[in-house]
Amino acid sequence: MIIAAKKVITGDGNTVLDHSAVYIDKNGKIAGIDAFSELKKQYPDESVIEYPDSTLLPGLIDLHAHLGHWGCRPAVPVQNDYMMAYITQKHARDAFGRGVTAIREVCSPEGVCQTMKAASEMGFFKIPRMEYCGSGLCITGGHGSAFGLGEGVEETDGEDALRKAIRTRVKHGSRWIKIMTSHRSDVCEYSQKELDAAAEECHRLGIKITAHSGTQPSIGMCIKAGFDTIEHATFVTKEQVQEMIDKKIAWIPTILPYTTIYNNMERKYEGVEEKPREYHYCKAAADRYKEHFKEYYDMGVLTGAGTDNITLDGRTDLHVARELAYMVEYGLTPLQAVRIGTMNGAKILDMQDITGQIKEGLCADLLIADGDVSQDIKALENVNTVYLDGEIVFQKSRHE
Repeated sequence: MIIAAKKVITGDGNTVLDHSAVYIDKNGKIAGIDAFSELKKQYPDESVIEYPDSTLLPGLIDLHAHLGHWGCRPAVPVQNDYMMAYITQKHARDAFGRGVTAIREVCSPEGVCQTMKAASEMGFFKIPRMEYCGSGLCITGGHGSAFGLGEGVEETDGEDALRKAIRTRVKHGSRWIKIMTSHRSDVCEYSQKELDAAAEECHRLGIKITAHSGTQPSIGMCIKAGFDTIEHATFVTKEQVQEMIDKKIAWIPTILPYTTIYNNMERKYEGVEEKPREYHYCKAAADRYKEHFKEYYDMGVLTGAGTDNITLDGRTDLHVARELAYMVEYGLTPLQAVRIGTMNGAKILDMQDITGQIKEGLCADLLIADGDVSQDIKALENVNTVYLDGEIVFQKSRHE
């Protein structure tokens, strides 16, 4: 099969091809990239799909997704594991309609993503490629402990308990672990020894670890422990960014959720003199990203895209295109932003030999977006068609 588009963005941060196409072999791999006319000559008997007014690029990668959450809480009799499984599957499949073909799930009830991924591999339904953390780990009474019954955070105190919890998640197939160790105050909820033990245990077992860490001193303590990625790192300093670069720690800033909360609360509390603490925190967070994101990116920190789901009056789940749009608004080029949402995400997930670029030998995980994404990042939201392994998993005309 040959898929052609007006523009092809490879995902490397630089390359845009005009009136080009990709050839997909019978195994769903990209087996050729060339001018459309040349590929038609090379493969005259292949079927052709053309998108003359669209951009072809790698499927997007969301590194901070929460698939297993109640959202609108169902009636008490059906607040059970079955309902959570249906909700988790729906969110996973909704990702295709937003151009997302790979996900790192960073906190859902233990076992739900393991089971969903297994069901997908058995052929019951298709979901994006996925790595999952299982339920997150927090201290007793810490961030996440009040999320609600069955919503994927487990209170775990002490070095030995953390090691056991990590081993349990590895037993369930997790190749990432999520630690919750800050919230809206300058308190690191886990001790340095606990963070060190968690990171050491993960790396000893050959898996990776990430942390919800937005404030000081938590950010610095997670860097010292050697976490693989830091989620949010909202109030990170320039010096700490350099430490992250030196230690090859990736940054998942999640600009979108905090900025969305701030914008929503700005409207809600317009004219109100005494605004809630959440408003002031999210305003400071939104301002911090706006002022420093480009500076830190230019330093060379490996950056990925994540969306979270913590907004008030409207969720941000899996809207990677909107996260990338903020990055462009704050100074990146559309091609740089696309790289963050594709190639960088694959590298962070150790999927660079599978997906993340338009490159021969990789799987044909493709996004067709109407418009020219190389000039207008907001065109990424105009999802036309999404392919996973060369098969259509979302098509606009079928879902409207």
